[in-house]
This record gives sequence, C-alpha cells and structure tokens, in this order.
Amino acid sequence: MRSIRHLAMRGAALAAMLAAAATPAQAALNGSLYAVIAPTYNGAGGTTSFIRLFNGGAAATNFSVTVQGSPSGNTYGTATISIPVRASQQFSLGDILSRANAGALAGGDTNYSLYIQNPEPSAGYQHVTFNGGNNFFENVSSCKHLLNQSIGAVVASAALINVHTTRLTAFPSQVEIHNFFNGPVTYRLTVIAARTGTIRGTMDVAIAANETRVLTMSSIENQVNWQPATDEQHANIVVTDPSGAAPNVMLSQSIVNQGLSANISMSTACAVNAPAGSGGGGGLGGGGGISY
Repeated sequence: MRSIRHLAMRGAALAAMLAAAATPAQAALNGSLYAVIAPTYNGAGGTTSFIRLFNGGAAATNFSVTVQGSPSGNTYGTATISIPVRASQQFSLGDILSRANAGALAGGDTNYSLYIQNPEPSAGYQHVTFNGGNNFFENVSSCKHLLNQSIGAVVASAALINVHTTRLTAFPSQVEIHNFFNGPVTYRLTVIAARTGTIRGTMDVAIAANETRVLTMSSIENQVNWQPATDEQHANIVVTDPSGAAPNVMLSQSIVNQGLSANISMSTACAVNAPAGSGGGGGLGGGGGISY
C-alpha cells in the first residue's frame, strides 16, 4: 500500500515537472530600451517609493511603466499613465502597481522594479522615498541620463521638478541658482503647478557672475503672486535666458526636514531618453520638444 502511495506521489511530482518544462520561459526585457527604477520600496520598514513623472513636451504624453519582479524578471503588468504638458505628477508605488494590475510578489521575488518608456525627448522622472514613521524624505533617483541634459539638447531651458510649495509646511523648500557665466545675467523663472502643468507666473532674477542665489519657495510664490491651492503641493520651475541663449546655470533644490533639523537635496531628476543626438540608449527616442 505504501509503495502504491509512493509511486502515486512520484507520478504527481513528475507530471508537475513536465508541465513546468512545457511552459516557455518568459523573455527578459532589454533594459537598454527603458529607463529603469530599481530597487523600489513598498512600505517595508515604513519606507515607500514615490515616482514623479515629468512631461516637458508641447503636448500631453503617455508613460508606459512595466512592473518587473526581482530576482525572477517576470512581468507583473504594465501601466499607461498620461501626463499633461509641463506637468510632473507623483504616484506611490502602490498606485502604480494597481494601475498595472500587478499582483503580490510571488515565486521567490522580493522586490519590484519599474521599466519606463516614453517617446518625448524631454520626458523625465524622479524616485523619492518617504518614511511615515520618522518623516524622512530622500531623493534616491539613479540616472542613466540627467533630465536637464536631455532638455538642453532640444531647447534652451533648464528645469527643477516637484519643488515643494508652501502647502507642504513640514518640508519647506528652496531653489538654488548658480550663474557660472563670466558676467551678470537676468534669468527668467517660469513657475508651474506640477500636477496640472498650469503656468502660475514668471519672475526675473538678476544674478552676478559666478554668484549663487538662494530663493525660498515662499519668496517665489510671493513674487509671482501665487497662493497654491490645497492640491498644489508641488511646482515645476523652468529657467531660461530671455536673450535666447542656453541658461548658464547650475540648478538645485533642497527641502528642510524640520523634524530632523536637516537640509535634504531633492535636485536629481532623470531623463527617460538619452539626450537627442547623443546616440545613447535608455528610451524610445522621438521628435518634439518643450516650449515655455
């Protein structure tokens, strides 16, 4: 009786092995055709990933975000996310998983990674994390190509995305602009509500040769006469030289984490695609460009 049961168990195991062998292996994605965010954080230890998708183009654009599992490389799903012109919208990892109809990690996977495509040359993204337990923000963006390199390849502008407005009172922000030209320049700042892409105002800033100007977001809002609504927690800021020349600036932004009494850099933003004409990978390429 035991032998019969043993043979039956072996037969079932063999059938499972044959079924697995008959299932074709999933083809791995060619990461050179994507911008990749890895690793991500889905709440373990209190830390969650937030992805900010920026459209610097002249029309609304769709981001394709494919969710992969690690270490299997299996695809859990793909989300298509539309972003308005000039906008930069923020999504939690959980929101992206829901949009992609991605299930829970399985088959030994311990982490999700995100593979992003968008044909717009000035499309970009940021990966930031937030821990609700200790209120720690961090910019963990890791870039193959920097956003302002790709923007600069198609238009004479530079940008900061998802700068905290005064609506985020616990994390006030500031913008730092360094003029590396050997003469004074008056630069123009275009202030944009990040969620909608709506231009909220412009202001001119005169900066001496090799000078760094530090502007609080509160002072910028006052200068352009903008009082952000409750749902306007982020701003995009585009810097141009009114003469039409490429802006000779180094741009950065930081937030003050009052709970930790620390300034945290939020400057790095990545490009989905290699700069136009560079011949590099990391996206689909394509035409178009931004205009402000």
